[in-house]
Amino acid sequence: MQYLEPNTDVPAKDDWSTGLILRDMRWGAKALGFIALATGAGAVACWLLASTPGNLGAFVVLVLITFVFGLVPLMYRVETRAQRRGLLEQPWRRVPAQVLEKYDDGTDRLRLADGVVLRGWFQDLPDMVLEREEVFVCGPDADGRAVVRAAGFAKMENAKVDRSPDPEHPACEREERPLGRPLDDPATAQAFQGFRWGERAWLWAVVPAGAGAVLVLLSLFPLAPAGLVVGGLVLVLGLLGIPTATEISRWYRDAVRAVENSAQWTPVTVTLFPWQPNQNVAGLAQLPDGRLALVQFVVPELSVIANIADTGVMWIAGTHDDVIAVGVPRVPVLTFAAVQPDRDTPKEDPIPWIQRFTQPDFSGLPR
Repeated sequence: MQYLEPNTDVPAKDDWSTGLILRDMRWGAKALGFIALATGAGAVACWLLASTPGNLGAFVVLVLITFVFGLVPLMYRVETRAQRRGLLEQPWRRVPAQVLEKYDDGTDRLRLADGVVLRGWFQDLPDMVLEREEVFVCGPDADGRAVVRAAGFAKMENAKVDRSPDPEHPACEREERPLGRPLDDPATAQAFQGFRWGERAWLWAVVPAGAGAVLVLLSLFPLAPAGLVVGGLVLVLGLLGIPTATEISRWYRDAVRAVENSAQWTPVTVTLFPWQPNQNVAGLAQLPDGRLALVQFVVPELSVIANIADTGVMWIAGTHDDVIAVGVPRVPVLTFAAVQPDRDTPKEDPIPWIQRFTQPDFSGLPR
């Protein structure tokens, strides 16, 4: 198995995959942070208006948007702490490591080859560290702060040196896991649970449209201009997004069927085309039957695309009609791609405007 790995010969900040992670987080924080500021200002203005049902409804909607979108810049500050501390000025180090069994407080521990124990909330990384018996580390610095990555993951996690580790705490035992049916892989099965929610993508447009319609009705009697404006905007945005959301739901339904009916992972060779903003990520794949086909990732997933770019291999978790489900074995990520066997170059087909708010920035992919 080949997985995405950071470059260990250059400072971490100059590694293309690390830059891809940072660029994606920064773009999301800026875009959603700006929206949060605008809606927050609107919420303050609504609070100062008369307490009519329409104005109160507009206030609630704007506060909710501000809260949800405002969390992203806060998360960005936490996730980029290593960059501000200068930890990414040094190269990633490939270090043999053990995964210790979970502590009572729910934190994870990694014991490095030199005896240093790093603690933190590493989410899904420990499974890959256990599989490969290694981790990529920057740091620790003088304050015991570090950042870690695992092969196959396009994400970083903050860590801190455990100053008083328990030398008797047991390490997890590595188990041999053959590469079989995709849904027999616990990581893929975990990703598949979220994958199934994609079948309901239409709700992301229908629910806002319904909420906007209700707010408009509440703002008519008595007349509430703020409620009419906010409700009208939400209603229009929701209605405009329904065609795209419905189409994406259809893609997800086909992809779910593909994974459910798949008996094995299928690796195929892929060459990605240079990425263009507001265009689908696309590449030319050598299908199992020997044909070359254009594959377009309608909803690209950062870790999946980064693994393809680094290894030149796309792992197919199943096929259904013109849709293929794509993932990375033992990494909890899944996405899908549309296959066009009769094309070898992508056509000029900009993605819908509503997807541009959530499209990762892939400008750092190697060419």
